[in-house]
Amino acid sequence: MSASMNVSSIRARWVAALYALIPLCVATDSTAAEQPNILVILADDLGYSDLGCYGGEINTPHIDSLASGGVRFTQLYNSARCCPSRASLMTGLYPTQAGIGDFTTNNPDPKRGPGYLGRLNEKCVTMAEVLKPAGYGCYYVGKWHMHPETGPIKRGFDEFYGYTRDHSHDQYDADYYIRLPEGRKKEVDPPAEEFYATDVFNDYAMEFLKQGQEAGKPWFLFLGHSSPHFPVQAPAERADKYDDTYLRGWDVLREERFERMKQLGIVDGDHWQLTPRSVVPVDRDDIANNFSGEENPAWDSLDRDRQLDLARRMAIFAAMVESVDNGVGEILDHLRKTDDLDNTLILFLSDNGACYEWGPFGFDGRSRRGETILRTGDDLREIGQRDTHQSYGSAWANLGNTPFRLYKHFTHEGGISTPFIAHWPAGIGKPDTWISTPAHVMDLLPTLVDAAGAKYPKKFEGREVTPVEGTSLLPAMRGEETAERTIGFDHQAAHALRQGDWKLVWPKRMPFEINWELYNLAEDRCEQHDLAKQHPERVQKMAQDWEQWARRVGVTWDAPAPGWRPETKSTSNASTEGPNIANRSLQLMVKVQADNPHGVAIAQGGNQHGYALHFDQGKPVFDVRVNGDVTRLAAAEAASGVITLHAELTANTMTLSINGSEPVNCKSPGLIPSQPLDGLSIGYDDRSASGQYTSPHNFNGKVLRHDVKSSGMTKNGGQQRGKNRSQADRAK
Repeated sequence: MSASMNVSSIRARWVAALYALIPLCVATDSTAAEQPNILVILADDLGYSDLGCYGGEINTPHIDSLASGGVRFTQLYNSARCCPSRASLMTGLYPTQAGIGDFTTNNPDPKRGPGYLGRLNEKCVTMAEVLKPAGYGCYYVGKWHMHPETGPIKRGFDEFYGYTRDHSHDQYDADYYIRLPEGRKKEVDPPAEEFYATDVFNDYAMEFLKQGQEAGKPWFLFLGHSSPHFPVQAPAERADKYDDTYLRGWDVLREERFERMKQLGIVDGDHWQLTPRSVVPVDRDDIANNFSGEENPAWDSLDRDRQLDLARRMAIFAAMVESVDNGVGEILDHLRKTDDLDNTLILFLSDNGACYEWGPFGFDGRSRRGETILRTGDDLREIGQRDTHQSYGSAWANLGNTPFRLYKHFTHEGGISTPFIAHWPAGIGKPDTWISTPAHVMDLLPTLVDAAGAKYPKKFEGREVTPVEGTSLLPAMRGEETAERTIGFDHQAAHALRQGDWKLVWPKRMPFEINWELYNLAEDRCEQHDLAKQHPERVQKMAQDWEQWARRVGVTWDAPAPGWRPETKSTSNASTEGPNIANRSLQLMVKVQADNPHGVAIAQGGNQHGYALHFDQGKPVFDVRVNGDVTRLAAAEAASGVITLHAELTANTMTLSINGSEPVNCKSPGLIPSQPLDGLSIGYDDRSASGQYTSPHNFNGKVLRHDVKSSGMTKNGGQQRGKNRSQADRAK
């Protein structure tokens, strides 16, 4: 059957027959023939202003045409990272309610509760599981990232092409991408030397769209691109035209984007301010390109070779975005030719803010290995090609999130603000307007339910379903007033609460003392003026509201709760590279002050190798991790006040002494066999956990002093950021 045939009569007959057989499966005021087709397109790590229709310089004419024929939201929020945003978007719930509170995992920590299962739980339903009973054929292309054990076919989709494991993968690795259900032959299967995942995802979207049309019933297609997530990869010739643009640098381009945003009507010049260059989050020096805790460098401070390398990385990123746009153009052309465009609800958005990982120069190879390769001359054109793996860095991500602060991972506006376009001429007209209603990606599922006349179930396949948290955005899309609401956020020690115009934010990985920040977004959308000191009662109330929200939706966090604002909050909270500890005896000392100490005083390493001196409800603990397994030595009694811990690790013994008392000891797992990737953290455990707890496990007191000796070498705690080379030196 031809894909270009008129499908309306077939669809009407099919749906009418379905309704005759199962009349109670749909609750709708619309007739069957009015059900729209549905296309959701999700970009990966696309910044708030990367698209042309949001002020960017990247060529995206087809996505821009959706905007000019539909509506754009200025305040649609995400959940700060790939998989929690996907879980929320797919289920209409907060990430913890769906089971993916912060990331996917094969080994969930039972202490964290069901919100951190690491896969979709049995109490949620997906878009497909809701739309299929309403008569829809359901198709998925691209990145899944909600755990393969709860993969797309198991969770309601009829057909799938893409990948279900990992957050990202080589765009040129043809064998990695799979067709499901198992046994399906690949309809699109280019030779390995011609394979480029973004193009193949576009081709498969067309393939499944045609299959949906031929089925003679309404179709739902979810196109989840992995572009432009790292590794930044695209055919070299597609990037060439962007080289000169990005050689102009992020400072000039940020200003130009901001001006275009004013012209487009996104930015209110009185209430939006272009922020200074954002801070590079605190990290190991090699990972942060020696800019840990400092502002991204000025473009003009970099030497020419570094500028050429960085411009090429960003050019590849832009080519990835344009490749996504090319696929959108092909889909729109086909829908026009088959008279399906007007009654297809198309939603385009990104999963989080642009990704800073991990410093202004980006990284090469495996993430967090601390390697950044400066390419020069002919090697520049190797960036983004086969057998390469690069990111573009924090300064370009800062451009991507213009005009906001910070990035993916954070709950400031730069991390959680999403470009969001809705296009559905038959349902919302062609208003070409901006919508400022605060919303969240969890609102997409109820929007689809509303548009399709479907029913969100109380039970699914015999099990209870969590009531939907999101709300339909169709009224807002149609220009109707909507009720004020509260939206909560949490991602790996970054928290926020939005109530009306007010937003409360808890930062992380900053080079200053961390406390709640308060902003009036109606007056200060770019979070430049912290009003916490002017409105302490509002801060206290909103902090309590955040905690109530967190408990209700299953968020867990390390004690003390963020609402606790002690005078003794540790100001030594920091992360450094740390000494070499591989195959060496260790002598550790840490002096702290706390009434009921809890959390990490000092830690080095991660979930494979490392050590930690920490407190568990007042009891001092020495953990050593070797090959993923933790050996624990704990004191029998709790301590309080000013406490000095001494610990030692040898090939045979672990010892721990509190305030000079007789040490306790146990058999050692041996010396730490290799240098950990994660550095030395003071007052918390950055990245993955060195001990038997969930990072960051913030300390609730003050770290007064620490000392680490390995084979006679000392890392003194008095100089947390001992490397202090000039910006010009670092920029080389």
